[in-house]
Amino acid sequence: MNKTLIASVMMLGIGLSGHTLAGHHSNDKHDRAERYLERMTEQLDLSSEQQEQLREIHKERREAYRELHAETREQVAEVLTEEQQEKMQTLREERREKMQQRYQQRGESGERRQRNQKY
Repeated sequence: MNKTLIASVMMLGIGLSGHTLAGHHSNDKHDRAERYLERMTEQLDLSSEQQEQLREIHKERREAYRELHAETREQVAEVLTEEQQEKMQTLREERREKMQQRYQQRGESGERRQRNQKY
């Protein structure tokens, strides 16, 4: 039971950290959000006021997510031993490296641009 709990908490932490690490490319996320808003503006004929309201909604959601993520990491750290925390940090770093490699590969091959054009 205890091992299952620890494994579950570690996987949650890794998953959340991976999602957050993806946010390290904030310019890309910002560009993606703007492209999405531009498409929605064209497709739904959004007014300038509506666009600003949607920007504010998305900004608030990003901030709320960051706060939730920070709280979750703190709670996870309270459950784990020092050794487990160190191992989790190592796993996060490995995941960060893999994500950076994938990000660079996608950028070089143009897959990201092709995928985003579908939406």
